[in-house]
Amino acid sequence: MGTFTALYFVVFFGFGMLGLFGPVVHAIGIVLGSLANGIVFALYITRIRKPGMIFLTAMVSSLLMVLTGHAWTSLLAAAVFSALAEVVLARGHYRSARASVIAYGLFSLWIVGPILPLYFQHDAYMADMRTEMGEGYAQAWEALFSPAFLAGLLTLVFIASCLGGLLGQKMLRKHFVRAGIA
Repeated sequence: MGTFTALYFVVFFGFGMLGLFGPVVHAIGIVLGSLANGIVFALYITRIRKPGMIFLTAMVSSLLMVLTGHAWTSLLAAAVFSALAEVVLARGHYRSARASVIAYGLFSLWIVGPILPLYFQHDAYMADMRTEMGEGYAQAWEALFSPAFLAGLLTLVFIASCLGGLLGQKMLRKHFVRAGIA
């Protein structure tokens, strides 16, 4: 579990670092990271057949986010969306490819966690962003991340994650099963 969680987080955080180039690039990085991690998630699912492993991965990943300065709401969102993913996986008996893809789509929605304070603790969130990233970046972030934009972003994340999950399934069949890894 630890290896896959570490790999998931490195890919997730690596694409998230694109945010240094601006809020629009950050949003693109979130979507691309969700797509890329579909391969990691698909391989991870072949290794686990027990409840709670996705939840644990989400909690470790979100805790790392909190430790790197992101909002505590990351933990809450990770708990909710990973629990939903666990339910979907359990209904598929941890063997269904379709359930795995849908579960990954739901799991990936936890990325809303670090962004939620923008809407519920707006002034403090923006003050922190101004301190960390500068006035221009904070203004661009605030202008871009409207509630409608966030809803659209989450929709894109879900779609990209499902596509990433399908790509992961294909990679499993083509490469990992043949190599004896999955």
